[in-house]
Amino acid sequence: MSEKTAGDVVGTDSPGNDRLGRNIGVGCFTLVIGFFSGGMIAVLLGKIASFFVRAPVCEGVPLCDWHVWMLSGGAVGAITLPVLAIWRLRRADVRSDAALHESSNRG
Repeated sequence: MSEKTAGDVVGTDSPGNDRLGRNIGVGCFTLVIGFFSGGMIAVLLGKIASFFVRAPVCEGVPLCDWHVWMLSGGAVGAITLPVLAIWRLRRADVRSDAALHESSNRG
């Protein structure tokens, strides 16, 4: 029978598990923020486009077809913001891993 050490237990002192949880949290958070921010920007662009094409004005809403602009912009924002955030985090992880590896090899 073999003895297990603290390093053999899955999840102990593993930066990969910490990063996975962090990436999932950041991804979920930025998905929601990206959806609504992308939707608001798309509605603004739709409002500008409707001004230039002289589209009919509906009372009480910014555009008559605001929901189409909101959903399409929301989909783009919900994809791009999490991708960009995770990409930046991974770049920082690679740099910190390289610096840690280089500093441990000097000794």
